[in-house]
Amino acid sequence: MLRFRVTLRSACAWERRMCFRAEEVFHRYFQLHRIKVVGLLHPLSAIVLLCLIGFMFVYELCYVLPAITDPHGIWHKLSWFMGIYTVLNILGNWCLGFMSNTSVEGLPLDRQHPVVGEAHLWHYCTTCQKVVPPRSWHCRLCNICILKRDHHCTFFANCIGHKNQRYFLAFLFHLSFGSGQALVYNGILNWKNNAFMASDPLLLISRDRTQDADFNWKYTISSLFKLNLFLFVVPVGMFVFQMIMVHRNSTCYKILDRSYDVGWRRNMDMVLGKRRFWIFFSPTIASPLSTDGTQWRHNQIV
Repeated sequence: MLRFRVTLRSACAWERRMCFRAEEVFHRYFQLHRIKVVGLLHPLSAIVLLCLIGFMFVYELCYVLPAITDPHGIWHKLSWFMGIYTVLNILGNWCLGFMSNTSVEGLPLDRQHPVVGEAHLWHYCTTCQKVVPPRSWHCRLCNICILKRDHHCTFFANCIGHKNQRYFLAFLFHLSFGSGQALVYNGILNWKNNAFMASDPLLLISRDRTQDADFNWKYTISSLFKLNLFLFVVPVGMFVFQMIMVHRNSTCYKILDRSYDVGWRRNMDMVLGKRRFWIFFSPTIASPLSTDGTQWRHNQIV
């Protein structure tokens, strides 16, 4: 037993050393080739996102929907309307989130310096070589300090921060809604064709496929149902995670920090703006934020 513990400790120590070395190698490579990494990662992410949205849109409305509804019925037309509305919201929030300037440099010149009495709340960024507001942090990919930085989103090709978090939340919301709507359609189609388990690996081994002339079609719709389920769970999980942080007025890297939690209403105003949940109806709805990202009220109780 003692030998096993010693071996396990040695293995864990070796694994940690390998992880640290791999991280060092990645950081060195990234520092040398940051522009190449960003130039490849952002377009690739955008292409994958647009291809998935386009494929699911065409597949659901042009193939699945006619198979489960009457093409001349009200549900068919309503589904088309909801599909187009959802895709427009996804793309609208995606574009506005990408175009938002979330950096400290985007502030007016007079707001890029602390006001009298607040200099002690700002901190110095060694990379930018300037003082930045509280909750602002440097992004290695953007190579600039971001106001209330939450994380870097490769799909947005931008950091999620103070000025564009509302677009990211609405983007996740409509991704969840659209993939949930598609999941219902795919579920009905699989149920009608008795194809839920058609792509199960164990059944593929044991079943004689020659007995079912529609096996290939059933396998396809079953596989797409599972893909759809994955595409539903991921944005829903991210949306719930983001809303928890908004409710607590925390960020991705400091989710347990509630020092800026001033009540859920004020927290919502700081992220979603004065219109709050109305921003989920359209990315064009104006919803002014309650702060410019340089001044934050502290929760003295925490």
